[in-house]
Amino acid sequence: MITDGLNPLTVLLFLGAVVAGAALIVLYVVARVTKREPFARITLRALLGGMGLYVLLFLVVSLTSRTRVLAVGEEKHICEIDCHLAYSVAATKSETLPDGQVRHTVTVRVRFDEETISARRSRTATLTPNSRYVALVDAQGNQYQGSTDGLRRALAPGESYTTAIAFDVPAEAKGLRLVLRNNDPETAFIIGHENSPLHGKTTFALQRVS
Repeated sequence: MITDGLNPLTVLLFLGAVVAGAALIVLYVVARVTKREPFARITLRALLGGMGLYVLLFLVVSLTSRTRVLAVGEEKHICEIDCHLAYSVAATKSETLPDGQVRHTVTVRVRFDEETISARRSRTATLTPNSRYVALVDAQGNQYQGSTDGLRRALAPGESYTTAIAFDVPAEAKGLRLVLRNNDPETAFIIGHENSPLHGKTTFALQRVS
């Protein structure tokens, strides 16, 4: 299974780091105000050491990750902690617009993978996706954003649907691939998530357009 890298362990690690960091900052400030210098030094060292360890793990995981381009029909799972939505490219078509740009319409299949839900989750409870970002990216790295309105539908486990997303792209843009990812800002700071800096990205190849 190819995922965006989100999992309960890394989420808990991120939340734990935030809570521990905030607590150490408060303790450091209190120690300085009350002039307990030895304790202030200990809390500062713990804070800096913890931050250093988190950044080290963050960089190691990001730098050892790899970029993937998925074939047409191959799925990428975007995680919602205790369940996953699977996305794949089903079809592509294009038309030239009067202004010379090319409108690429990509049909995306969305599936609630019932095999990924936790045992405690109801098999009938629906899931509304978190924020999404969708764009076409060319060989030069330029991105042409599309609407995510069609990706907001709630799904029950096992359900699926297709939605068509249009992108207006300059005619000279080559090597187009689809970017479809989680768009929650905090994911950029989670170890192993594809949104984190320097981490490899997973994109989708497009069918030969018609």
